[in-house]
Amino acid sequence: MNTLIVGTGKLGQRFYNYLVSKGEQPYTLSRSEKPWADKHIQCDLLKVSDTLPELPKLDNVYIILAPDERTEPAYRQTYIHAVSRLIQELHKQQTEFHCTFLSSTSVYEGNIEPLIDESVKPKPANFKGKSLLDAEKSLQNLHPVTSIVRASGLYSAERTKLMESLFDKDKYHEPKWLNLIHEDDLCYWLHLVGKREVSLSIASDGTAFTRQQLQDYHVGGERPSEQPVKQYHSVLLKRISLQFSNIFEWIDQTKK
Repeated sequence: MNTLIVGTGKLGQRFYNYLVSKGEQPYTLSRSEKPWADKHIQCDLLKVSDTLPELPKLDNVYIILAPDERTEPAYRQTYIHAVSRLIQELHKQQTEFHCTFLSSTSVYEGNIEPLIDESVKPKPANFKGKSLLDAEKSLQNLHPVTSIVRASGLYSAERTKLMESLFDKDKYHEPKWLNLIHEDDLCYWLHLVGKREVSLSIASDGTAFTRQQLQDYHVGGERPSEQPVKQYHSVLLKRISLQFSNIFEWIDQTKK
């Protein structure tokens, strides 16, 4: 298997390490040097002067990008313009590869359905969701053999800002329901989708919760039973086994 990972931020590096643990030796691509990657390609996709070197026949291309800024121009530059350039450059060499694009559940920000799975039509409520939805369509038009993974929020011990926010006592009464997935499980999810070529999936562990429920459980409370206002629940959850089926299980393991 020849794999190319495009985007080598925290998640891209974690996914790289995951594939290495599975015996793969993936290529990586980003604008800057990455000493930890054995087969790295330094290329700025937004610079016309930067071109891709000759690559071997690729089986899978994973696009795991993140914009430098949380602005609409930055989102569109990263997810639409850079990705379009990537596919154009790759198509100069080859077309017989499967592409997996990491999107986000922000495309459902405007949806009011209490349970959201892959059959629900997304209704973006802001530029983030709209830009990502436009990017999904653009990529699928350029390269039809593409899988879309709409990931919910990510958590792990390394995501310290998020963990501090989740256990912030000043936010105890925030009513917002949160849908997350552990970073390691997202790596597993991406790899699975790449192998099976699942066209669309929502990468979330299927257990929505509030900060109040999480903080209460952390100090010895019961698992919440209240029905969430908004819950992401992929049809894939019936067929796959996550390492952490919910964040409460993760808390139990971290306490050991």
